[in-house]
Amino acid sequence: MSFERWGSLSVADHTDTQALIANVLLYDRLVIPVCTDQTDRNERAFWAANGWDADLQLERLNQLGDRVVRRPWDKGRRDQFRGRMDELKAERFDVGHIDAKHLTRMILAQEQVIERIPGVNGVTVIAAYNSEAGLRNDFQVADGFDAKDGASNLAGQAYLLTRRLALPAATADADLLKAAARLSRDPEFREKRTALFDWQETAVARKWEAEATVAEIATMTEHYNEAIRTALGKVRLRFAFTICGIALGFAGGGVGLAAATAALSLIQFKMLDGKPAIEPGSAAPAAMFHDIETRLGIKLG
Repeated sequence: MSFERWGSLSVADHTDTQALIANVLLYDRLVIPVCTDQTDRNERAFWAANGWDADLQLERLNQLGDRVVRRPWDKGRRDQFRGRMDELKAERFDVGHIDAKHLTRMILAQEQVIERIPGVNGVTVIAAYNSEAGLRNDFQVADGFDAKDGASNLAGQAYLLTRRLALPAATADADLLKAAARLSRDPEFREKRTALFDWQETAVARKWEAEATVAEIATMTEHYNEAIRTALGKVRLRFAFTICGIALGFAGGGVGLAAATAALSLIQFKMLDGKPAIEPGSAAPAAMFHDIETRLGIKLG
């Protein structure tokens, strides 16, 4: 029996093939809101008007097969979305725009998992950020990490773990997406991915030394990257991020965003669905995301 991490997406995330491939590699499965016939409106016409391309989504769903968990984007979920959007507008009157796509991901991440998948005895669903812009909208990122500041400053509510992960270097296309899906099913690759995420969550929960934690995660990240290089050929490196917990604190000194493969920094919440999504002491990540076009000011190479 195994434990899986699923990433929840928005109604439009299938239109960005590069980001979709990254998500396929990061998560065991993807929770996707799917276009479904509705009695209250012409859903396909609505999707077409918004550029969401229901036909492309169906094609992507078929290509990904069992890597996808489908959630109908029905009237009940749309009503929940509109209600929460109204609440957030009232709460954030002095803030610019609200990321509607990420709100969709968060709604799906908070739903109870009812699927019974053979061999899987536990699931965590993570709202998958797809860009640094989404991060900046919900969080304030500190320039570095200092354990003493984290222990004394209640505003420092979480830790941002940065990892430099490999993605296919080739132009994103349907064949590459299917290849990523095959790799996501591969037991050896899944073992490396699970080991990486299990270890980093344990390190956070047990408050291990920050520098030792980053060093070990950097090593595991290299194993993960090598599996992608072996399976998919030439790769490009992009930063992926995990929000690790709330006010957990690490023992020892601090480490900033200087490590080549992994790094740790403090963040604080601006808004995360009105409240932190995880409780103090939890090892589960609140969210995971990867940047495709921007890099938090960090230069590669």
